[in-house]
Amino acid sequence: MREMQLSVGRITVILGVITYIAALYIAYIYLISPAYSYYQLTNLHPSLWVTILSSLLAVLPSFWLEYRVQRPSQVIYWTLYLFAYIPVIIIPDFIRVDALDSFWIFKLVVFAGLMILYFFSKISLIELPNTNFPVAAVNVGIFIGMSLLYAVMIKAYGFHINPVSFKEVYGVREVYRSETGRIAGYAVTWLSKIMDMFMITIGIMRGQLLLLFVGIFGQVYVYSVSGHKSVVLSMGLLFVILFCLRKSGRTFGISFVWFMVAFVVLAFLVDIFNDNIALTEIFTRRMLLLPGALSSLFFDFFSTHEKTYLGHSILGFFVDYPYKASPSHLIGFTYFGSEEMSANVNMWADAYSAFGYVGVIAFSVLLGCVLWLYDSIAQKRNFVLSVALMVMPAWSLVDSSFIIALFTNGIVIAMGLNYLYRSDLWEGNEHVSAKNISNPV
Repeated sequence: MREMQLSVGRITVILGVITYIAALYIAYIYLISPAYSYYQLTNLHPSLWVTILSSLLAVLPSFWLEYRVQRPSQVIYWTLYLFAYIPVIIIPDFIRVDALDSFWIFKLVVFAGLMILYFFSKISLIELPNTNFPVAAVNVGIFIGMSLLYAVMIKAYGFHINPVSFKEVYGVREVYRSETGRIAGYAVTWLSKIMDMFMITIGIMRGQLLLLFVGIFGQVYVYSVSGHKSVVLSMGLLFVILFCLRKSGRTFGISFVWFMVAFVVLAFLVDIFNDNIALTEIFTRRMLLLPGALSSLFFDFFSTHEKTYLGHSILGFFVDYPYKASPSHLIGFTYFGSEEMSANVNMWADAYSAFGYVGVIAFSVLLGCVLWLYDSIAQKRNFVLSVALMVMPAWSLVDSSFIIALFTNGIVIAMGLNYLYRSDLWEGNEHVSAKNISNPV
């Protein structure tokens, strides 16, 4: 009976991934490419055999990917698989003159990188000692830390709650860029990606409406100041992931895949009915299709130009950086003609721009080590909270480098916070391991 259940679950996952890929193809061909062909999102009509070959490579990991999640890293793996890996494999075929050129080597190396992450999710975890800090002291420290971050924001931008529609965010972003310094930028990122999500999740799981209100109100404030659509979308993604973690995480992969299918298809149908591309543009193009296409542009440029060797980043003291702009701004200017455009791309394409194929493998190994360490921390903490803390910083790997996600976007902070905050001491908490996701969501 158990074998039958496993077989049905696996088939459901595979069918979901196939449907997801088909939905992305349809959205790109019939809505996105006709409207954004001027924006490098062209349709050069790859052959049927190329499309089938890319689709097979995109579907292949679903044959062994764990849909019963037991570690936070497995949730991150699913996020990278659906948001980054699949678009990288299938979308560049439409914008490349020869869809079977050397970019296929990049695809295979990215596949190897994804398999490295899968390998690390199978390694036995280590036992880490619990912190001896008093619980009250940690709670006070969290309160003080959040207060300081909000104080930095209020000092830099003032306090105003005025969320605008997605069509009006560009004016807000222009003001935000002109007023943002490095410290204020960190405050915005850490609040929106970590601390507010931390409050929302605890508020939901513990039934503490005040914390839930604080987290949501904080996200509304950050969105009012920055105009970043990702702030709103991140709350939606958090709620979806929390919902999919029901039933002790036994069907997470199945639920997550079909939720993604539903979002893509629903956006497409609504846009067809309204004769526009508003929802598909916001959700499918920006979050899924564009980062996949940009991977192709990064590959083309850095295959024929000097690699960055992180000269613009942590190795700036040791390496002469050959360009005047960051890689994302360099690609923005080269292919889109805008000095202000930041062509943000996933961690694998950025790794290629730094060290070529070796970089893709190396940064996959580093990410695997980080996630393995986080799993070791999380095995003694509430699993759902551990996922919620990490999913937003890790989601940034879809459109930023490993280094930026690790430090600027807060993976390190999420690790430290999960270690210090003793969620395993919650009254009535049964969830010290992933198999006990019993808290109501």
